[in-house]
Amino acid sequence: MRVLHLPTLVGGMAWGLAQGEKRLGLDASVLTAAASWLGYPYDISLHWEKKRAATVIFSSIKAFLTYRNHFDVFHFNFGSTLVDFRNYGIHYWDLPFYPTNKKIVFTFNGCDARQKKRTIERVNISSCHERECYGGICNSGRKDKIREKRIGIASKYAHHLFAVNPDLLYFLPENLSSFLPYSLGNWYEIQPIPYKIGRIIKIVHSTTDRAAKGSNYIIQILENLKKRYPIEIVLVEKLPNQKAIEIYKDADLVIDQILAGWYGGFAVECMRMGKPVAVFIREEDLKFIPKEMANDLKEAIINVNPFNIEKVLEEYLQNSHFLNQKSNAGLEYVHKWHDPVYVAGITKSIYES
Repeated sequence: MRVLHLPTLVGGMAWGLAQGEKRLGLDASVLTAAASWLGYPYDISLHWEKKRAATVIFSSIKAFLTYRNHFDVFHFNFGSTLVDFRNYGIHYWDLPFYPTNKKIVFTFNGCDARQKKRTIERVNISSCHERECYGGICNSGRKDKIREKRIGIASKYAHHLFAVNPDLLYFLPENLSSFLPYSLGNWYEIQPIPYKIGRIIKIVHSTTDRAAKGSNYIIQILENLKKRYPIEIVLVEKLPNQKAIEIYKDADLVIDQILAGWYGGFAVECMRMGKPVAVFIREEDLKFIPKEMANDLKEAIINVNPFNIEKVLEEYLQNSHFLNQKSNAGLEYVHKWHDPVYVAGITKSIYES
């Protein structure tokens, strides 16, 4: 079975999943529309980053005609396809023209499915509550309508929809959708590191989009704690993945995000190293993931939110042996639930169904 993951790299997840699928005997490849400055690997690139806007649509149509008959499964990520330019009102133009014997699968990764208004109505803490989240692009409500429309079109043609964040399943059709854990593109390059805390505890936070991750809350709390405890604050921002990984290796504690209600690929990378991870996990969203995974997760991470983060972190700074416990639990969790072969087993079963 030949599988093509496309058309974006999404934090290296497409590559990680393809590597897992290869180990299960599938012939999996990754196509990206544009190479990423973050350095994530791929097999095929359309090199949009080198093309003028006028030629990009033509190159995507050409790629569709080239590859539509060469693969058995087209696994689209970040809720996008090859001939798909939402800023120009072009939504999934290629979907009706794949041969009927091909499997069409989507993975939704975040703001390709999440809708601001419905999120704010449902919960009292989220990235959607922050007006500056990703530059405020969702504040008008227009993005919500577009996402709802696109999910409807994708659902018409897809055999299955995956979501890597549990809360996205509030927006996807129940009978067609399920949760899929993150798969790291650099899983096999990252190795566990013996965990040992020094006199000064190094706390690492990857900011990415500060409003989306709650970075301003996190930084303020860490500055408060620094007045009372021997900690070093390290912020990682706008670095290629390999350089960021080198910084993560020296962390004693990692803080991911405290608004979204789930963890990202950054947290998975750090757990893979054996680093304790603090992140906000929204309890009511755990109904979308396997019950055993939910129970393991509660043991593996330090659950924090904007209201309790200072108190919770202070407890761990006062009792550093708790950090050792989370290091071990996180390592067990990530190997059980994020191994690319395990994740690929989920997608393979859908491809073959």
